[in-house]
Amino acid sequence: MLGAVFDQVSEYPVLAVVFGCLAIGFAVPITVGAGFAPSLRPIRDLSAGTERVAAGDYSQRLPVVQDDDLGALAASFNRMQSGLAERQRLQAAFGTYVDPALAPRLLEQGDDVFTGERREVTVMFVDIRDFTPFAEANTAEDTVARLNALFDIVVPAVVDTSGHVNKFLGDGALAVFGAPNDLADHADATLTAAVLIHRLVAERFGGALRIGIGINTGPVIAGTIGGGGKLEFTLIGDTVNVAARVEQLTKTTGDAILLTRHSVDALVTRPPGLTDRGSHALKGKSAAVQVFGLDPITAPGTSRPLTPR
Repeated sequence: MLGAVFDQVSEYPVLAVVFGCLAIGFAVPITVGAGFAPSLRPIRDLSAGTERVAAGDYSQRLPVVQDDDLGALAASFNRMQSGLAERQRLQAAFGTYVDPALAPRLLEQGDDVFTGERREVTVMFVDIRDFTPFAEANTAEDTVARLNALFDIVVPAVVDTSGHVNKFLGDGALAVFGAPNDLADHADATLTAAVLIHRLVAERFGGALRIGIGINTGPVIAGTIGGGGKLEFTLIGDTVNVAARVEQLTKTTGDAILLTRHSVDALVTRPPGLTDRGSHALKGKSAAVQVFGLDPITAPGTSRPLTPR
């Protein structure tokens, strides 16, 4: 039995040590002397405990009833089990606050994994129209609930189209496709996510909440920035700034989705319904930027279903 259980928990080095102790305990002959008959119960408890931990159950502690080496081993096992349970809770919280695309790489490779990489990506800014009046007219609780309802749409749509939600910016969000993980069709994936987000927002809110999306493609530096124990995965480069300006431009052109010529050129499959909105001067840019509008109502839909969350 111990051999079978050991196979289940071989990935836990601490448990391997415990099983080593158990194996020694079973291998040592039990000597029955004058009035002395050691009980195998503590060893059986340890064996059962390791099976529970191997199955991911950290809820039960071993009884520590002997003031000897077996009792010390049981107490040590309980401390190890508490540590594993705490690690599980931290990992669950980590997965909530860190994008799923980043968490596995950080856990496996350490916090120096994103030292800075030059990437060709597509960046998408999502912003709520006229949100300031809504926030002024409603309670803080209602305002936060409205934002979370929107992000409950944005985040799954981005993740399920192989993107990464990089930041929440007040009443908007910044997403990137092509970093931290490579993505060959990042422009197409971005447009798919944008169309999906607009359609789901319309279904969920009707006309009560409207959004604008700006998309741009180009080079960025992707890496961890920070200090003093606080690090953040971020994107640096003019590509990001232009995407933000293009999102603001949707208020002028009246488009739900607006993308630059760079993004259009990067598309593997160009959707019907793109409308040339001409070249526009953008803040911080010496040359005008050509942009194209896309109506999410008439744009082709996505075949990628959202993962339930």
